[in-house]
Amino acid sequence: MARSPTKRNHAISIALFALAFALRVIYLAVARSPFDNYNWLLAGSLLTDGSLSIDGVKTTAFEPLYPLFLAGARLLVGDRWWAVQVVQCAFGALGAPLLSWLTASLTGRPRAGVIAATMYAAYPLLIRYSGNISDATLTTVLIVGFAYAFTTAGTTPRAAAAGVWLGLTVLTRAMVLPLVPVGAALLWQRRNARAAAAFVAAAVAVAAPYAVRNYALNGWMLPTRSGLNLFLSNCKYTAMILPDYGPDILEPYAFETLRGRLPAADPSPLRERAEDEAYTRLAVEQMTADPAGTLRLKLHNVWYFFSPTLVPLRDPNTDAVVGINGQHAAIEGGRQRPMVDRLVYTASYVPVAALALAGIWIRRRTLAPDAIMWALVITFVIVHVIYFPTTRYRIPIEFVALFYSAVTVDWLSARRETSSSRKFGSETNQPAKAVFGTVPSTAVTRCWMWRAIRNRMASPGLVLGTSISIVSESHSRS
Repeated sequence: MARSPTKRNHAISIALFALAFALRVIYLAVARSPFDNYNWLLAGSLLTDGSLSIDGVKTTAFEPLYPLFLAGARLLVGDRWWAVQVVQCAFGALGAPLLSWLTASLTGRPRAGVIAATMYAAYPLLIRYSGNISDATLTTVLIVGFAYAFTTAGTTPRAAAAGVWLGLTVLTRAMVLPLVPVGAALLWQRRNARAAAAFVAAAVAVAAPYAVRNYALNGWMLPTRSGLNLFLSNCKYTAMILPDYGPDILEPYAFETLRGRLPAADPSPLRERAEDEAYTRLAVEQMTADPAGTLRLKLHNVWYFFSPTLVPLRDPNTDAVVGINGQHAAIEGGRQRPMVDRLVYTASYVPVAALALAGIWIRRRTLAPDAIMWALVITFVIVHVIYFPTTRYRIPIEFVALFYSAVTVDWLSARRETSSSRKFGSETNQPAKAVFGTVPSTAVTRCWMWRAIRNRMASPGLVLGTSISIVSESHSRS
């Protein structure tokens, strides 16, 4: 008995999830991923006393959702770090079916959705960070889910659902906050004011409890680590260490500089806000003291963010010490990233980037429905050009490149099928519809199928090709 299209689609989604999950678990089994960091400590404080705290002191420096995710995973599997990483790999694998649905909804091509999801499942950069105790995987899945919910928000409730996805993303990385007004403007233009209002209301409702909590602690609603990151990314020594090292190695210099601005004090949410404001002023001072150098650094950051080589070039997990000597920074320690990491990244990223550029060209006349993805990319580029332009911060928007790559692969496949079918004398077929926008008649398609079957004795391989084309047509119609 034939399965219904819905059951078939569910089976495909489950298969894509299973593929992504299996590849991530296999990598986790053979490669050691760091896990013990401040996120683990924050999750521990949530489990202990229900607060976001470090060493018993409440903090407003970090978004809450990823620590909450880790705390939930630890409740589920205990404090076994490897089990928590497996849970995170499972969550990361959800991005594969989500990207499949997003791609199919935008292109009208289920096969393109399968291609994009398969690329997501096997993409080395996403696999590499799937088990790391960082918010990269959680942010990636939430952003893909938001993009899908937003592009299919044909009703007011669905617009509100897209707002929930974005609100959760804000609770993971506050840097996506500008997408609230951008998304509202797009919905206002495409739908109506009611959909835009529902979108904003849902996003605000999800993020508001964290903002209220922070405001009650120190009078500021946003995370209070922006100032330090801004200073590390724009001080006079930053250009000397990029792209070999990440700006984090300048933290001792930042702490020493802060001592000249703020007297020592015990840790507290109020102290965090005071430090955040002081670092922000220091960063602005250094940026405005050398505007030409700042502009040059920002232009370099664009390249670093999309670089075909890993940034930073040296392993960020090794200890490196920076010595400040007047206008120069001397760095000791640190080692090159493993050769296999560098080769695998470049060998996978360059073809995807090339295919993505081709996909953008193919969709150049139909880019309007992709607007929310472009808004995501622009937001990430601007933020990380101002702050850190390292490769791992590009992970949450890598699905956009995979989407356009899948468009190219599907287009090439359709062209090949069109060329092959013409050899059999067909004037109209389903692949041609995908490429040229033609609509085949049922009679012509049936005649083409009958001719292909009738010639099976002359070309045994033709039966397989015919079957694949028939399945592809059936899947596309479903």
